[in-house]
Amino acid sequence: MEEIKRQNAMAYAAFVEEAENDQGVRLSAWQRVESVVKASGMSINAFARFIGLTRAENLYQIKKGNNGVSRDLARRIIDHYPHINFSWLLTGAGTMTIDGSSPYGLPFYKCSCPADIDRVGADDPDGRVMLPGFEDCNVVVAHNWQGKDGISDGAYLFLQRVNSRYVRRGQYLVVTDKFTTICKVQTINPKHELELSGATIPRGACIMARVKVRGLYLIRGILNITAR
Repeated sequence: MEEIKRQNAMAYAAFVEEAENDQGVRLSAWQRVESVVKASGMSINAFARFIGLTRAENLYQIKKGNNGVSRDLARRIIDHYPHINFSWLLTGAGTMTIDGSSPYGLPFYKCSCPADIDRVGADDPDGRVMLPGFEDCNVVVAHNWQGKDGISDGAYLFLQRVNSRYVRRGQYLVVTDKFTTICKVQTINPKHELELSGATIPRGACIMARVKVRGLYLIRGILNITAR
């Protein structure tokens, strides 16, 4: 079933690319929304919930031709899929993605050290990875370094960027101006400061103000790659 979905998505991607390359053709409002839904691998109803709509009726009205793509809907989509072209969503002009690359799958970066996470968004991805169940992630990085974080060298980390104001206890990749590391994070005290703990943190734990964290990625999943 997943293979069929993947083949359908690839076929639709070819259709989108062909239509975009024809300067006389612009995708309709629904075709544009549908292309993003198909790229996500979710159903229409699941996609609506994922981007924060209380009901999928907004999307079905676009499908029926009753509504266009509003700025609010486009912004909701961009908040979750920042590589999608905002102008294209609204008007159909240009390409589906900002850099013209394939929208299918999560951007993938090879990282030789934790600080390489700064490549995300700044450099073109090294590829794309599609794995059902991780559609809410933002990026996949290859853990190509040896450290004390307990993660195997070469493992793929599926990361979901989160706001430091809303942190649930878990394992994160934390980016600050002074260091980047993988550790456990939880919110503590009335100031909602963050407690970082683990073998990678000096002296085992430290308390940090949220404003000092410039990037916080929840590790949603780890895929260990075994060489054959």
